[in-house]
Amino acid sequence: MESVNLKIERYEGPLDLLLALIAKHKIDIFDIPIAEIAQQYVEYLDAMRSMDMEIASEFIVMAAELMLIKSRMLLPRDEKDEDPRAPLVDALLEHQRARAAAEFLREQSAGHYDTFTKPADEPPKSDYSRGHAVELLTEAFLRIADRINARKAEPEPELFKRIETHYYTVGEKINAIVSRLEQVGECRFEELFVRVSSRNEAVAVFLALLESVRDGIVAVERDEAGDIHLSLGEDAADNYYGEGNDEYE
Repeated sequence: MESVNLKIERYEGPLDLLLALIAKHKIDIFDIPIAEIAQQYVEYLDAMRSMDMEIASEFIVMAAELMLIKSRMLLPRDEKDEDPRAPLVDALLEHQRARAAAEFLREQSAGHYDTFTKPADEPPKSDYSRGHAVELLTEAFLRIADRINARKAEPEPELFKRIETHYYTVGEKINAIVSRLEQVGECRFEELFVRVSSRNEAVAVFLALLESVRDGIVAVERDEAGDIHLSLGEDAADNYYGEGNDEYE
């Protein structure tokens, strides 16, 4: 083996120095020629002394350990005896893994140290207080609309056809719905349409209910039987300021 020709630089520890020697001479870490490595190691320490470099005690302890392993290698051993180099090999492998992990983290830090993540955006406020309210109400309203259409299915003489002249506003229907809920506390969805006499009025009631749910004035729940129940919502006091009427009384 050629004499040591490494740059005289400071290593983090004796294991770093040993790994540098092993890499330089392309030595199999599982079959270290301990005598040659020990010689190279001691020569490096001598080079450090000749340059008046301070040698840490752990380097000296490792030199003594290498000498001990070298002496044990010269003694006769049984096949069952552990290789004297085994503890050193385990320590070198562990240090090698730790150094690889440190290098990976250093590269990641160098590549992302000036990267900043954007805080998560606040989720947009839903149009309705409950995600399933629209679907529930729409499904129920379609059933109500079918009933109203069925009542109007029978033809009437042209002379006696009713001409609908009353126009309904969403605002007045909101007032009516809230007034009823203030009185009874809770009612079923279908009850709002009991006295509805036309499709126009049914649509006004339905739009009023959707707007009330959106604003938190009315809360929607469905029981185990599938019936939809309406009650005053948590935001009713803040968002409702109309006057009630006795339409549902």
